[in-house]
Amino acid sequence: MFGLSRLRAVEIGVALLLTLAALLIGFRVLAEERGIRVSDAWARPTAGQSTTSAAYMTIANQGEGNDMLTAARTPKAKAIELHQTTMTAEGVMQMRQIKDGLPIEAGKTIELKPGGIHFMLLGLDGGLNSGEALPLTLEFAKAGAVEVAVPVSADAPAEQDGAGHAHH
Repeated sequence: MFGLSRLRAVEIGVALLLTLAALLIGFRVLAEERGIRVSDAWARPTAGQSTTSAAYMTIANQGEGNDMLTAARTPKAKAIELHQTTMTAEGVMQMRQIKDGLPIEAGKTIELKPGGIHFMLLGLDGGLNSGEALPLTLEFAKAGAVEVAVPVSADAPAEQDGAGHAHH
């Protein structure tokens, strides 16, 4: 492999992993300064040739003022829409797009979860596989951009030790 010894290749791999960890910690510190905390993020893997998936997370506004989640983006999808799932009186589930953003009051927490508010990932390039991390940027009216590494898993994560967390 380009004349590198196996030991040198391992050293380079470890250095890359440590750099990635430092960047994620940096995003977390920057986010905390702006009051937005994202935790327990996860996205469903795609099935077969599907180009659609969903992402979930908990967003806490630990700042002093109200904020608004206005958009989300990832280089892996053509579009991301915020959706709300509701149940009709007849017991039929309906999913509607939330177009005007998601307000998050100061001191409050919003949970994006299956059967409730969630992100729809549309036009995924190459699908999502369990074990991957989806790079996601959340845009807030006041806090600005929050970078989140979203683990891809068929199941919601158990209590995580910093994985899928970001702060802004």
